[in-house]
Amino acid sequence: MALLRMNSLRGATNIPWIALCAVGFSSWAIWSCAEHWQNNPNYSYGWAVPPLVFGFGLRRAMLARSEIRVTAATFSTPVLIMSAIAAAAVIFLLEFARVQMWHPEIVLWTICLLAVGFSLAAFWFCGGSELARTELFPVCFFLTAVPWPPRFEQPIASALIQWVAAATVEILHWIGVSAQTAGGAIALPTGLVGISEACSGIRSLQAGIMFGLAMGEWFLLRASRRIALLFMSILFALATNLARTLLLSIQAARHGVNSVEQVHDLIGNIMVTALIVGIWFVGKLLAARPSLLSATNFAERSRSFWKTLTATPQPAFRSIFFACLAALISARTVYAWIEKQDRTQTAPFFTARAEASNGNQLIKIPRDIWNELRPTSGEYVRRKNVDLPGGVADCFHFFWKPSAWNRFALVHQPDICMPGVGWKSVGPPEPLNVDLNGESLQFYAFHFRRGRNFALELWGVWRNGEPVSLDYNTTQVFGVAPAPASMRLEGKRRSATEIIACSLIGEGPEPSREIAVAVLRSAFEYKSK
Repeated sequence: MALLRMNSLRGATNIPWIALCAVGFSSWAIWSCAEHWQNNPNYSYGWAVPPLVFGFGLRRAMLARSEIRVTAATFSTPVLIMSAIAAAAVIFLLEFARVQMWHPEIVLWTICLLAVGFSLAAFWFCGGSELARTELFPVCFFLTAVPWPPRFEQPIASALIQWVAAATVEILHWIGVSAQTAGGAIALPTGLVGISEACSGIRSLQAGIMFGLAMGEWFLLRASRRIALLFMSILFALATNLARTLLLSIQAARHGVNSVEQVHDLIGNIMVTALIVGIWFVGKLLAARPSLLSATNFAERSRSFWKTLTATPQPAFRSIFFACLAALISARTVYAWIEKQDRTQTAPFFTARAEASNGNQLIKIPRDIWNELRPTSGEYVRRKNVDLPGGVADCFHFFWKPSAWNRFALVHQPDICMPGVGWKSVGPPEPLNVDLNGESLQFYAFHFRRGRNFALELWGVWRNGEPVSLDYNTTQVFGVAPAPASMRLEGKRRSATEIIACSLIGEGPEPSREIAVAVLRSAFEYKSK
């Protein structure tokens, strides 16, 4: 029994603490990005990046031209203690700031850059500058999966929407299809084809950049050829997305706008496949003849590489590992305690009323709207009545549980989105209080016009049950400018968001506000407790 215990202790002292620290920091960065990979379709490709980082890094270590030499490193006790305390303090502050949503983009990038920096430092301690330079690209490749800051991403997406719409309309004219741009949409004789952010090309662009860099490493291209492949990848991403929008527009022109959803996914999958195959083919053409390095002694070099990781002085990194682990646990514990003290909304306060007696019909939310907003839950109520302007009224309800990214739902307000599909604002939004189940709720009335048609939309937004005033702009949502405290952007716990919208569209005079309020009352119930 004593011998077994001794062997266990001896095995514990041989744990590669440098590798554990590097893996720990990398896992933290992956965990921080995972919510964006899961909830934002633009970054769903991020799940493939960590395995590629591991594979590329391992291959580079196996194909290194020179032997990896262990770098001796010793630390005095005071330096060791101060390093562990400093690391723990940084980790605690960053993790607490991450869950509290304090400057989320800055915090996320800091965490990821810290993981990259520590990984490179670990390689330097293991094998010196030679190994660190060898592993530089695989480690930094992880940054392709980190979400772009919204203040940088949104202007690019907006510009791409306008470019795709204009280019598609021009090509449609060449092939004899009547079309014109209407903001960020394409007006066809059969209806309007909207180009959402997801269809703008930003998703293809980001994935194309990642895959282009990956293929450059896969084929071990020289630097100049990697740049050429990256340039071609960007062109392919823009071209395939333009082809996708063009094919969908032709489908809408020939078979009606409602037929677009039937081929939407098929055409999208074909274009994604074409993008991947195209980048791979160009990378293959640029690749040198197979006279490069080969892994003839793969097993031997694997043992040498693992021995290097375990042979460096361990106490310093063991202390840092446990200090960082304790800091992460402490930050999550403090956050959980604070969260328990708060009254956080976890379920919607509004519910739809779809009954045969009141003429309301609950129908499926259109795919493009759902993919654009990504709510936790949503309801679409349509009311048909000959007395309504246009004979129909559309009502929407969306709810987002507290999360790190639902703040961006505030960007999708009518005066921002409606002009994107050809509507022109007619006057500023007007505040309006609506009594619903004994509660006075704050809404806003938005007025629009497109040709001879007028639209009235009642719209309201709440964060954790409290109304959000419209005295904010998109720069505040994206973190470029300071936001009012009433928006509750600085914190994840109390960030549950609900949006209610009711729109009427008719030809001639604008629909009356009284009719819109009556439709809203018939479509939704409100209960805050």
